Amino acid sequence: EDYKKLIENKADLSKNQLGRLQIHYLYTRSFFQDIPLPNNQKSYDYYLGQAQEYWLNRSIYEQGLIGLALHRILPKSPVSEQIQLSLADNAIMDEEMGMYWKNNQAGYYWYQAPIETQALMIELFETEGNKKLVEELKIWLLKQKQTQAWSNTKATASACYALLMSGNNDL
Repeated sequence: EDYKKLIENKADLSKNQLGRLQIHYLYTRSFFQDIPLPNNQKSYDYYLGQAQEYWLNRSIYEQGLIGLALHRILPKSPVSEQIQLSLADNAIMDEEMGMYWKNNQAGYYWYQAPIETQALMIELFETEGNKKLVEELKIWLLKQKQTQAWSNTKATASACYALLMSGNNDL
């Protein structure tokens, strides 16, 4: 429907038309690639191209969603690797706190959830098998539980999944 509205309104399709819902759709759709797209292949391809081109303008959570979606949909695409390299370059590495991002702070919106964002980053960095960075990301997650609390059940479930999915046996 969003793509149809762009066409109807004669929007400039070469500009950034990527929104949060389209990013979430691509991420969700990446789990169900075996199900064919009946009537929206053109819009799907358009937003997939938008994600590859305009990922740098998004929050770190959205960059993580795009990176995971591209890794699943286009395994040979260099964009997922570029996203990981960019995220790693912008991360803070601390001996005590591990690896984290300064701008990963709680906010009002669903995409401003630091625990869920960190869990997503663990999943993203796991795709390349970088065990050292994954373990550094886990340290920050565990320190948040130690010093504060995981704020809700969604955060707790995301954190537990991220901690148990790979790497060292954190139990």
